[in-house]
Amino acid sequence: MNNIASERKRRGMTQGELGVILGVTGQSVHNWENEKTPIKSTSLFEMSKLFDCSIDYLLGESDERKRITR
Repeated sequence: MNNIASERKRRGMTQGELGVILGVTGQSVHNWENEKTPIKSTSLFEMSKLFDCSIDYLLGESDERKRITR
């Protein structure tokens, strides 16, 4: 399971609000959170910056939340 919903809720955002920021529909965000559709790499990158966490964490591939910056 991915961590997109928990990060979105931590910021007090609705699916629709996150969708507006990312230029997609709230339904797209819903589908990503429920792992029904793939997530575009550009959206993953934008969410990583917005939530200040790693893409691996967003996708549930790591428990380490910290984003590594170079």
